[in-house]
Amino acid sequence: MKQNGKKKILVVDDSEMVRNFHSYIIKMFGYQVGTAENGAVALEKLLAGDYQLLVTDINMPKMDGYELIRNVQEQGIHIPIIIVSTEEEYKPGCAGAELGSGIHMVKPTDPGKLVATIKMLL
Repeated sequence: MKQNGKKKILVVDDSEMVRNFHSYIIKMFGYQVGTAENGAVALEKLLAGDYQLLVTDINMPKMDGYELIRNVQEQGIHIPIIIVSTEEEYKPGCAGAELGSGIHMVKPTDPGKLVATIKMLL
């Protein structure tokens, strides 16, 4: 749910440290943040909540980022997506990459670049 007119962003990563890092940066710029430790939890939150943007890792247990993106699109959820992964994990032309999933950023993420990208997409 939106509160105070703030945009709400869902951060998905199996690393608690990465989730906390991205959440901290995003909150500093006035956005609300929800988190999920894998794609399955993220999909539940996206179906139940009011999120305006998704920031997701690729390599996660239970449901990876590509599967999450496929599910989001199959459920008719229209939301900008930022994929944040290591260069080795991201395979252009693969699953989520060809789904028009949005923008890819390499870990470790530059905070300024992440926020600039979020602002551009929202």
